[in-house]
Amino acid sequence: MPGKPEASSSADANKPASGSFKHVGNKIKRTELYRKYKAEKRKSKLARRSAQAKEERGEDGAAKKAARLAANKTRTIENTRDFNPTIITAPNTHEGPGPSNLGKKKADEADDSNDDDEDGDVEEEVQEQEAAEEIDDDEDPSAPPAILITTSMPSSSTSPHLESLNARSHPSERTREFVDELLSVFPGAEYRPRAKAQGVGLGKICGWARERRYDAVLVVGESRKEPFALTVIQLPHGPTAFFRLTSISTGAEIYGKARPTPHTPELILNNFTTVLGHRVGKVMQGLFPKIPQLEGRQVVTCHNQRDYIFFRRHRYMFKSDSKTALQEIGPRFTLKLHSLKESLPKGAGVWDGKYTAEYAELEPEELEAMQSADADAEAEAAAHDEAGQQHGSSTGNDPQAQTASASSKKKRQRGEEDTTGLDFQWRPKMSVSRRNFYL
Repeated sequence: MPGKPEASSSADANKPASGSFKHVGNKIKRTELYRKYKAEKRKSKLARRSAQAKEERGEDGAAKKAARLAANKTRTIENTRDFNPTIITAPNTHEGPGPSNLGKKKADEADDSNDDDEDGDVEEEVQEQEAAEEIDDDEDPSAPPAILITTSMPSSSTSPHLESLNARSHPSERTREFVDELLSVFPGAEYRPRAKAQGVGLGKICGWARERRYDAVLVVGESRKEPFALTVIQLPHGPTAFFRLTSISTGAEIYGKARPTPHTPELILNNFTTVLGHRVGKVMQGLFPKIPQLEGRQVVTCHNQRDYIFFRRHRYMFKSDSKTALQEIGPRFTLKLHSLKESLPKGAGVWDGKYTAEYAELEPEELEAMQSADADAEAEAAAHDEAGQQHGSSTGNDPQAQTASASSKKKRQRGEEDTTGLDFQWRPKMSVSRRNFYL
């Protein structure tokens, strides 16, 4: 019949390759065609997957499946990142004994040594024991480091209704809650209100803490009555790391949280692969003791993903001999590295290597000699100032001479303080492509 070829040609026209039926004017007909198209697509996909599974179950199925998975690798932000030459987690390609074989080799060499060396070994062991007895208690690897926690000094622009510096140095309730969470995370931490500093800068606070054997200083930055930044300063020489704080959740805000114990937690650093990432990892390691108290079953995880550090604290729950689980303790927050400086903040001054308690142990003659040396230095500085004033009076009102004298005076006051620049500074344009990661 002449009408049948026309019907078949119209049916072929209603089967687009892309699944678009915009050329069909009738809505009901268009919906029906799309439904049939999706059903046929699901049917063909199921048949293809069934044939593929049957083929992979046969001979050489494992090799075929591995080849298929290697070819169909999912594209993610992590595996499409640009190459970073500072990544230091390359696989070990050289041949050599493993750790266990190396230890066995050393043990065999020790067994094959002559009996004449036994006396020397005994003397070395005695010297090591004497040196271990002389080690101070602060160097105990299981002792938590001493950490000073304080808050930032809000500016007058963010708190215009508070004119006095003392009133602006009191943190908000949300910031105090976050400080309490940090005190529970770090067993050796101590909080001191910023109001007690009486307007002193962060550099002088670090110098004060350094003389009193503190190992680190944590500064919680506040903006709009919310904690927004965390500055970690390692003492006595640095570095100083400035992090942006986001997604803060205290322990009370976590459903089904566990109660913390005073045991020092175990630290897990995950996915810190570059040189900069290892430096940030060392900053985190300086906040925890070298040997944790494993009986507490507490673990702190710093997971780096796309230059965001996710901070979590959990406790292991051993339900049976073969099953375990994690129970979150809190707090949870996210850190973003904004700057890293090798030295201390400006104003910390030069450290002479002595602590406050060590000055009391000096002999009277040594203390008098130190005082006389300080007096001589002050007299020399006064002579320089007097010479500069005479030079300024002779030059009259020359602005260049006044600027030079002021800069030289500032340099004399600063001394040999390390004021190196930033080793790393984040800028917004760094995260535009989302293919460059630095940790």
